[in-house]
Amino acid sequence: MSETRSLDIVVVGGGMIGSALALGLSRQGWQVGMVETSERKFLISPPEPASGVEGFEPRVSAISAASQRLLENLGVWSTVQSTRHCGYRQMTVWDGDGTGRINFDAAELHAPALGTIVENRHVVSALFRALENSTVEIVDGTSVTAFSQQGDVRRLTLADGSCLESKLVVAADGGNSRLRQWAGLPTREWDYGQEAIVCTVRTTQSHRFTAWQRFSPTGPLAFLPLLTESGDDHYCSIVWSQDTAEARRLMALDDGAFRAELQDAIERELGAVEDISRRFSFPLRQRHAKDYVAVGVVLVGDAAHTIHPLAGQGANLGYSDVRVLLEELSGARRAGLSPDEALVLARYQRRRKADNLAMMTAMEGFKQLFARDELPLRWLRNAGMRWLDTLGPIKHRIAAEAMGLSR
Repeated sequence: MSETRSLDIVVVGGGMIGSALALGLSRQGWQVGMVETSERKFLISPPEPASGVEGFEPRVSAISAASQRLLENLGVWSTVQSTRHCGYRQMTVWDGDGTGRINFDAAELHAPALGTIVENRHVVSALFRALENSTVEIVDGTSVTAFSQQGDVRRLTLADGSCLESKLVVAADGGNSRLRQWAGLPTREWDYGQEAIVCTVRTTQSHRFTAWQRFSPTGPLAFLPLLTESGDDHYCSIVWSQDTAEARRLMALDDGAFRAELQDAIERELGAVEDISRRFSFPLRQRHAKDYVAVGVVLVGDAAHTIHPLAGQGANLGYSDVRVLLEELSGARRAGLSPDEALVLARYQRRRKADNLAMMTAMEGFKQLFARDELPLRWLRNAGMRWLDTLGPIKHRIAAEAMGLSR
């Protein structure tokens, strides 16, 4: 006979977003379970020191000040800071087909950094170490194979035949969320017609603790600064989003030819690219759930929304979901309400949906703006960037919004 365990809330997905939410919910006093397909021993183990480009994980996130505050409140940011991370003090964005350029500087905002580049696995490792000392029931190394509801009970059937029952189930299982599909929550989605190439590079010049982004008609290229344990500042994580045909051509190049194209694409801002890691690519697709909640089910992170990586805001949008859902469920607990209270979940959706849609619309606008190559539009685009760079208050507001300092 299969085992059935009853809890208040079950979080499906133990990545950066799901594990943070589970930890926060447990601190509020809820009985929380979390299901993660990977085994925790691999998630908790600290990464080896980086001795070259292959030592870094290709998946990184630009953690904003707002997301940092959340991780600080969860008590894990100090652990993240004890591993490899790189705070960036400046960001430079320019049009590769013109003279428009914008520079953002943390000093102008009286902040120590605009954000912090962290390898995703370091954040997950820090969260799992905290979860090990929490009341969260971690169910690792397995997956959910079925979902059903009866009355006010949600039932998750796991691969080993055991079951978890709860009042509320949180889908944090990524862009292709099975739980979202089982709950009958449709999405609006479309392909960008692009693929993102990611890898780690070493350059002959220091990155100068600056995030670099160059736009071209075929897509943006970002160099995100990394730092080794010994303080070597010649490493960057790249995200090169290109139209599908161009991305596949670039992926087919040998390392030498790819390095040459890459350093030309960034206009040798960091000198020559002298070494690169293994390259990965993945198709880009925008996806947004029409609703974030159903009866007893709520979506967070990529399960609710995925956007173009050109602004590096995917993880920060997910952490904003976590922050707001924690606030709403904290209020529900103080009021003696069940975690699946419809009005509570509706407030979460109302607070997050507008912000997420605004960011997704802005990113689509940026992508379309820089994809157009007509001469008048190119002139206006570059003139606008130069003009914006001179407008301190407006430029500072844009940077503060991206950092989450205005929230």
